[in-house]
Amino acid sequence: MSWMFGRAAHSVEGMSVSTPLCDHAAASGPVVLRALRHGESTSNVAWAEALAGSTAIVPSDDMKISLTDRGRRQAAAVGRWLSALDQPPDMVWCSPYLRAEQTWSLARRELVAAGREAPCERVDDRLRDRHRGLLHHLPPAVVEERFPGEAAREGREGMLGYRPPDGESFMDVAARLRSAWQDIRGDAAHQRVLIVAHDAVVLLLRQILEGLSDDEILAITAGGLAGNGSVTTWERQDKRFRLASYDFRGHLRP
Repeated sequence: MSWMFGRAAHSVEGMSVSTPLCDHAAASGPVVLRALRHGESTSNVAWAEALAGSTAIVPSDDMKISLTDRGRRQAAAVGRWLSALDQPPDMVWCSPYLRAEQTWSLARRELVAAGREAPCERVDDRLRDRHRGLLHHLPPAVVEERFPGEAAREGREGMLGYRPPDGESFMDVAARLRSAWQDIRGDAAHQRVLIVAHDAVVLLLRQILEGLSDDEILAITAGGLAGNGSVTTWERQDKRFRLASYDFRGHLRP
């Protein structure tokens, strides 16, 4: 688990921004929660190409995968959209992965450039992407060819329950997210919180916040996961969080 306190200086394309880091605690939880999926990354592009050509993606350090130029534009667009809100976020929780941190840095720059105050921040390892272990960065066709036993086991155990060797299942990710959510609730009373993370995190937050069943989560997956640069929003009503919008991309250019 990684925590950040005090103040942090960020540099994005030559611009340094000093940002307050969260150091307060409260009891009730946010009134609005938004989850931003990071902008398009080099891995996203390579994965799409691998799916089209059934070729393996060259393994790389998942924590250090960066944004593409398009992903950087998406991140900036998110920042402009946030700056136009009547009440932009006043607390940010971010995945430690580079693509998520780059996304927030670029969005923050636009927020500050518009005259808005930079929100306080925390970086938390529990918001990281799902790790697929032995199957990291291998598309389904390659898994079936190289590891037919694992492909068969995933078919038996299902998408949510299957844990690759040395990796995580979606249920594992949900468990650490539940832990993170308890801390977010405790540290963000009456605030507007933005989580900057990954598609699996956005998906499983829906299960945690909305009480969705596994079948409902699978139905969402069948319809498509949250896209790069998209924002999902929940609002607290009568002590419960209700979905206001999922996979919103209205701020992104085609």
